[in-house]
Formats: sequence, C-alpha cells, structure tokens
Amino acid sequence: MATAPAKTLKIDGDSHFFPPIDFTDVAENAGLPESAVDMLLRDTAVFADREARRGGFRATTAGKRVAAVNPTAATTQQASGPIGHGAADQRVQLLPDTGFDMQVLIPDGIYANAFGSPIARDWGEGLHLALSMSYNNAAAAAQNAYPDQLIACGVVPFGTESLEANIAEAKRAVNKLGVKSLMINSNWRGENWDTVSLYPFWDEMNKLGVPIYVHGNPFSCQVQDHVPSNWTIGWERMRRMHISNYLGFGFEYMINMASLTLGGLLTDFPNLKFAFFEAGASWLPWVMYSLDRVYGIEPQCARCDVKPSDLILNSSYVAAEPDEDAIVGAIQTIGNQNFIVGSDYPHPPSTFPNTAAGILNMPGLTDEDKEAMLGGNLRRLFNI
Repeated sequence: MATAPAKTLKIDGDSHFFPPIDFTDVAENAGLPESAVDMLLRDTAVFADREARRGGFRATTAGKRVAAVNPTAATTQQASGPIGHGAADQRVQLLPDTGFDMQVLIPDGIYANAFGSPIARDWGEGLHLALSMSYNNAAAAAQNAYPDQLIACGVVPFGTESLEANIAEAKRAVNKLGVKSLMINSNWRGENWDTVSLYPFWDEMNKLGVPIYVHGNPFSCQVQDHVPSNWTIGWERMRRMHISNYLGFGFEYMINMASLTLGGLLTDFPNLKFAFFEAGASWLPWVMYSLDRVYGIEPQCARCDVKPSDLILNSSYVAAEPDEDAIVGAIQTIGNQNFIVGSDYPHPPSTFPNTAAGILNMPGLTDEDKEAMLGGNLRRLFNI
C-alpha cells in the first residue's frame, strides 16, 4: 500500500513584527556609564512607542475615544490595526488563512530603522543598540513560545553603532537568545560590504553560521518629497517618486552581489548565507551574467577565483513577489534553488492572506518550483 506523501512545510520568509519593548541585558551591554543608562532607556522607550509621539490630542480623554487604536499594541484586536503586529499569540492564529505553516519575524517600524540615513540626525550612542536588543529579546521570546510556527530574525545596528557593538549583539542574539537569523543593511553608511574595515564583522558572522537577512527601509512618503530613511545608492535621485524600495533596494542588492563575489567576501568567509527581500527576484540571472562577464574580461580586478554566478548560487536567496510573472523565466534560466517568497505582512504591498496562492496559481511554474519557493529553499537555509 502506497504511503501518502509528506506534507510540504511552507514558510513565509518576510513578515514584520513590532513587539513591546524588552530591555533585558541592555544596561549591561550598552557600553555607557551607569548614570547614562536610565536616560538611554527612557529615550528608547519613547522612540519605540508610536502613541508617545502623537502628543497632546492623543493623550486627552476625548482624543483617546476618537483617535486611531495603536496598531502595535501587544493586545490590540481592533480592526483598525493589523492583528498580531506585536503579539505572537495572535500572529500564529493568522497562519491557517495564509497558506503558510511558519513565518519568519523581522523587525518593523523603529526597530527596523537601525541603519541610519544620509540626512538623519545623530540619535546618540547606544539608542540604536538598545532598540535592536529590545527587538531581539522579544522576537526570541515569540520563537520560543511558538517554535513550530515562528522563526526569529534578529537585527543589529549595522552602520549606526560601532563594529564592536554589532559583533557583541550578534553573538548575544544567536548564542544566548537563539535567534535563527540576523538582519543588516545593504551597506555600512554608504560603504560597500567588501570594505576591509568590516572584515571583523564578517569573520564573526562566518563563525556564527546563521543566515543574514538583507532588508532596508523605504523612504518616507511625503508626496512632494520622499525623505531618505536609509543609506541607499542614488538616494539623492529618489526623492520625487516612491522608488526607494524596488529600485533602490534592487540597486543595492546588485552591488552586494558584486561585493560577495568580485569583492572576495565569499572567498574569505565561505559559510556566509544571505536572503534578500522586497526588490523582486527576476533580476538575479542578469546580475549573475553581468558579474561573470566582468570576471571574464577583467579577472585581475577580482578577489575570487571562481565565477561569481557559482558563488551566488551557493550562498544567496532572493524573495520573489507572488505576482512576479517574470520569475518563471528566471527559474528557467538558473533553476529554482535560489528563490523564496514573503508576504510583507502587514504593509501596503502585502498580498496577505493570498501570498502562497499567488505562487501556487502562477502559470509556468512546476510543482517542484512551487515547493522550492514556498518552503523548500527556506527549510534548507534554516536547516529545518
């Protein structure tokens, strides 16, 4: 008698989480005098509370009756806010409707903006680190509470705090808290990843062995001006149209691929694995072709001794969108082993709750392609 095939585990690789603050370990790891810690934590609590920044009207009795419900409150269940945005128990209740069995939690809002921008004011030493530590504590707690449904992706303040602080928090998040991945920016204050000063960080990540999530922040839309909220190549020319994430992220990721390959990072740190989000994925075969062409024409400029495309195939995963029909051609060109998918819940581009359905119903994809994109590749990345 034939046995039924095992159920395919589907994983949503990109869902955003905005938990309440958790300052465990911050005082011991902030690297500040004891007299400054209370002020740091007080300021950080304000930054992490959207309602605190609403000010006067929201704080009045009348304002509380008519103003919008805080969508990031841990217990909110009102229709005016995304359910489970900051509450793990609510988040897992959403999964049956999404087509996924698990979600990767990545930081949202102020927690995700740990990388600074070319026009941002100086937040002061320790604040980005405290926010990152708070998020990592909460995400790890959510994962521990629901290990079969939630995967914690932590964050380090890549570019806003010292390299030593980034390394220390990466080690704490992985070794002490047990997060399964760490999120960084696609550059270090506008510098490429292969700058030599970053080698101590890559060395530590190579030892930790967890996947590195790459996910920037889109510019803030203010109609006439999109304010840079992230160091993004060409940011000066992206302030009129909301192109900072699909074009901006995509341009950054292409430079990242060059740094990983021609820049020598994957040669020097071969255990590194990366996942790239929210720029589509059908550009990947073109980048592989372009980097291989550079390698073939000017090999003396490369810090690698194998074709860039081979290094990318072995190290990098890129998130396709559930309506990205061009991904069919990309898979026909390089195969399905480097493509994943995420819902981007609860942001406006999100196709929640139909993200998985978009891939399942896409013409031109084989059953094997769908299985790889919807879970197989992330299971391999996370060793599930």
